[in-house]
Amino acid sequence: MIIDNLNLNLLRVFCCVYKVKNMTVAAEQLHMTQSGVSQNIKNLEDLLTVTLFDRNKKKILPTYHAELLFNSSEPHLISIEESLQKITGKKQVLQGVVQFAIPIEFGNNFILPLVAEFSKSEPAVVFKIKYGHASQVEQIIKNGELDFAFVDNFSFGEQIHSEIVYEEKLQLCCNQNYYLENQKLITNMKMKKENFEKLSYVDYVEDGTLLCQWFKHHYKFVPKVGLRVSLMDVQGVSRLITEGLGVGVLPEKVVEQLQTRGEKIYIFLGSGKVLSNKISFVSLEGRTLSPASIAIKNFILKKFRN
Repeated sequence: MIIDNLNLNLLRVFCCVYKVKNMTVAAEQLHMTQSGVSQNIKNLEDLLTVTLFDRNKKKILPTYHAELLFNSSEPHLISIEESLQKITGKKQVLQGVVQFAIPIEFGNNFILPLVAEFSKSEPAVVFKIKYGHASQVEQIIKNGELDFAFVDNFSFGEQIHSEIVYEEKLQLCCNQNYYLENQKLITNMKMKKENFEKLSYVDYVEDGTLLCQWFKHHYKFVPKVGLRVSLMDVQGVSRLITEGLGVGVLPEKVVEQLQTRGEKIYIFLGSGKVLSNKISFVSLEGRTLSPASIAIKNFILKKFRN
């Protein structure tokens, strides 16, 4: 009978290949050679006497039989492995590659320390981490190239699951010298759109997204800002602000760090209603994650929920 010759390892390899659609990536995640992965898939196909993947110029495409096998076997495979772990009393050894994205400042200060903490107890898990703005991450998530991501304020489509994990206050500011150079203009602004348009600005993306959000939130209008520099890095933007290049939006925590260092920062009061940057955990709806991805995801989210 087929079931007599079928083993968990064949199904484990098959499920990994099905999810990543790439023999090389599957080999990395399983800590196997590519030829070993290919041989396992061939053995499974021979055993079932069906074709599970069509090969086309190094690309592999799951067939109807592969989809049927994955949907019926993958949930049971996870359940069996969890049961075996309970029976034997042995902790599951996590391994493989986890790929996710983070915003630079939040990621460096909050996510990376948690990854380091998790890695001390799970040395076989390898991480591939990307930096990026939410607009850059969206398509990569939808393509299945990332397991999940942490992103700034952004409106994703229905395919994306989103959960807010953290909020940080945002402040429009400049350094004291820039304020003194433009003091008359700034003091007499009185929420006039044309006065704001006479200043210079720095932002994280070329269209000045965050600046636009700040003005719309506080004044209900969006001036045409003269963007001097766009730089996808909070520390880079803060450096440009302290050097007197212009006005920009920074997280409150970063502003406090600058002031602690002795930097003199002028903060625009706005309407008095705080603008927050909501950091969210996002993942593709229906995507099946590896045990390692599930473990680090749950580890990080638990820290924030507590």
